[in-house]
Formats: sequence, C-alpha cells, structure tokens
Amino acid sequence: RLEFARSNCIANDWQHWPRELREPDSPGICAFAESHRKDIDFFIWTQWIAHTQLNDAARRAEAHRMTVGLYRDLAVGSSGAGAETWSNPKVVVAGAHAGAPPDLLNPAGQDWGLPPFNPRTLRESGYAPFIELVRANMRYCGALRIDHVVGLQHLYWVPVGHGPDQGAYVSYPFDELAGIIALESQRNHCLVIGEDLGTVPPGFSEKLNDHGILSYRVLYFEKDSDSEQFIAPDEYRPLALATIGSHDLATLKGWWLGNDIAIREQHRLYPDPEEGLRQRRIRDKEKQQLLLALRMQGLDPGDGDDFYRLSRALHSFLARSSAAIAMVQLDNLTGETSQTNLPATSREHPNWRRRLSKTLEEIKSTPDIADIILAVRSERPPL
Repeated sequence: RLEFARSNCIANDWQHWPRELREPDSPGICAFAESHRKDIDFFIWTQWIAHTQLNDAARRAEAHRMTVGLYRDLAVGSSGAGAETWSNPKVVVAGAHAGAPPDLLNPAGQDWGLPPFNPRTLRESGYAPFIELVRANMRYCGALRIDHVVGLQHLYWVPVGHGPDQGAYVSYPFDELAGIIALESQRNHCLVIGEDLGTVPPGFSEKLNDHGILSYRVLYFEKDSDSEQFIAPDEYRPLALATIGSHDLATLKGWWLGNDIAIREQHRLYPDPEEGLRQRRIRDKEKQQLLLALRMQGLDPGDGDDFYRLSRALHSFLARSSAAIAMVQLDNLTGETSQTNLPATSREHPNWRRRLSKTLEEIKSTPDIADIILAVRSERPPL
C-alpha cells in the first residue's frame, strides 16, 4: 500500500503526502486502497515472492546440514519516511535521530537519520511493535545479529537539525527488551549476536552474555588494554562471534592498504586534517603487531604483501579462537578493497551497492580461496 501510494503522490516521504493519506486507517487511504486494489496486490505479491525465496533458502541450508543456516541483521532503526513509521508513527520520536557521539573511529560523531523508538510508547503498548520486529527478523534464519545492541540499554538521540555532538543518551528498559529477545530466540530456534562495538559501558558485554546474547568480537579491536598487542586466540571471549571485520569496517585487504583511512579523508570525516596522518602511523604499527601475533601462533603470514598468504594465516588464527563462532566473510575471501558501508555517510558514498569482484563460480574454483576454507576447517572442524 505504501509503495504504490508513493508512486502516485508528490513526495516519497509520507509526511508530505496529502493529509487524507497520512493515516493508514483513514477513510482517504481506505478509498485509495479500494480504487487501486490491483496495483496494491502486485506489491503484496512481490512480498510473497521474497517470502518464498527466503523460506526456500532456509530449507536448503537445513537440508545441507548447515549448523546455523541464514545469518540476518537487525538494523538499529527504520526510515522515518517508510512503511514502519507510517503504519505506527507514535512508536517513534519524529524530532530526533538515532546516532553516536564522537569517538576514535568517527571523531565527528554520527547521525543515522533514523527516528528512535519511544521507550514510553513501547512500554504502554506492551512492547508489541518490538516483539513484531524481532519475530519478523528471526523468520528464516538460525542467527540474528542486532546492530548497535547497546541501544537496548540506552540510545544516543540527535535532535533533528543539530550536529551529532549536540545529542544525549536516553535510557531504555534493557531487562524487558532482552527478555523479549530471549523468548523469541527460543521460540524461533535462533541464536542472537549483539554488535557491542563503539562506545560501550564497562560490563555491558558481560550483561549480554548473562542474557544468552553472544558478543561481537572484531579482530582489529581485540587487543590487550595495557600492551596494546593483539590478544591470542585463547583469550577471546567464549560467548562471542569472532570475525575479522564487519560491513561497517574495512575489509582485510582494504585495512592492510589503509583504504579506510583514505576514504575518510576524502569525505572529510576527520575533524582535524592531520588525523589521517596520525591514523596511518597507528596502522603501520598495528600491521607489524598483527604479523607478530600470527607468527607467535606458528602461522606464516609472510610480510603481508601476498594477500592470500596473509588471509589464510589470519583465518586460521581466528578459527582457533575460543569464541563460540568464528565467521568468514566473503569480502575477505575475494580480496575486496572497499568496505560495504561507510558510517556517517548516506549519498556521499555508494553504501550497500558494491558487488563482489568474483562470481560464485569463480569463488568455488579459486585455489587460494579453497586453501583458506581448508585452513579454517582444520582448526575448527564442522559440528
């Protein structure tokens, strides 16, 4: 209904539609739906097609004895111009956006442009919108990653029209929300991983583990707080998913080449022009520290110039970690150099549009990729 109405109205944002179409149950929208039934049915049909494809993929994963199956991602919010807010506008706060304060990775802070849930409205509704959201995202999959999971406890709100440094944290009912996630996890037989990167308070990851939510451990950040050296595989948190990077971070090859630093400079995401130089000096040091950590495990990364040699050593390192799950990303098998998403950008960077440089057939027939997979299997045999 929303998609078809968009194609027939003057604006994509439903908040700028004619008044009689802004309320999903208004006489105006009901009349519109009745007079455009065939066209609306087409969009319902496309949703059904998506359902059948996802369901088929999940069943095939099960038939091939994939232990987890599909691994999906629950975003931190939805568009203020989208169907979710149109159908229930009172459940979000229209005058604010979810975001993040300035930190080392994003010194200017972040405004994600997504209206946050209103915690009071959620509680008054018996958390029905949140339950529906979690349940819908657990369909078809064996594991669900919750983006910015600290938002279950508190979320950084940026007032619309102000910069990310002008925001403030708002508390959320963590125990109630985590309890809902635990219940839906049991009902849907779905693992839950909480992305607990960025500005996370002390003890929060332990709090996640207490509720059965796995932590999200990224190799780039797994360092000893005193020596700043990369920790050994057996020092990884057991109740965790371990991975080299994420869609919001540099790929392995991009990290090694410093492409993530260059793209931040290009888009002026560093408040200080000298910050890029400082980050390059830090990266050069980190690369040597990483090579040392690999060699201390008896692995052979070379000097880093041979990507597949380095990638094989790093994946072996990660696979022997004590984390419950070790994840291999396709980007780091195919040697991609640009990351999927660049936080703090929207139209400035082609987020979520970069394709893999190899086809599935090429991936299956590339000996170096097969070597990496065999190395992972030797360290962590399939269950």
